[in-house]
Amino acid sequence: MKNIFLVGMPSSGKSTLGRQLAKAIGYKFVDMDELIERHENQTIPEIFKWKGESHFREVESVILKQFTPNQKLVIATGGGVPCFFDNMDFIKANGTSVFLNVQPEDLFKRIKLSDANNRPLIDKSNNNQALLEDIKKRYDTRLPFYMRADIKIDGNIEVQQLLWLLDEINEKQL
Repeated sequence: MKNIFLVGMPSSGKSTLGRQLAKAIGYKFVDMDELIERHENQTIPEIFKWKGESHFREVESVILKQFTPNQKLVIATGGGVPCFFDNMDFIKANGTSVFLNVQPEDLFKRIKLSDANNRPLIDKSNNNQALLEDIKKRYDTRLPFYMRADIKIDGNIEVQQLLWLLDEINEKQL
C-alpha cells in the first residue's frame, strides 16, 4: 500500500492521528519536523531564527523528496510543506494525501491550550484577536494547496473513520 501523507495547518492533529493510524495499519510513523530537526541539529524555531524561513523550506523539500513510494509510512508533514516548490505534486505522486481540515477558530483554541511553542510562524504572545487573524490569514493562503489532497476530512475524525476512507480510495484505484 502507498505511503500516507497527512497535510494541514499546525495543530490540526497530523502527528496525533498519524501515530494512531500507523499503529492501526502496521505502518511506521514519521514526523517531518523531527527529521528536519535531526538533519539540522537545531529546533525548528532555531532554524527560523538563525538560518531563515527560506533555508527551512529548502531543507523541508529535500527531506520530503527522500521518501520513496510504498515504504509503508504515515508521514505527518509540516503545515507549510504542500505550499512550497512542487511539494504537493511530489506528495500526490508518491502516496495518498489526506488533508485534516480544522477551522481557524478551532486551531486557535488548540494552539492556546498547547504548552508547545515550536511554531515559529505563529506567535502565541500576540493578543487573542491578532493571533486568530494570523491563523485565518495563513489558513486562507494554504487552503488551495491542501484542497488538492486525495482525501479531505474534518480534523476531528477518529482513526476508524479514516481507515474506512482509505479503504474506499484503495478500492477505486484497483
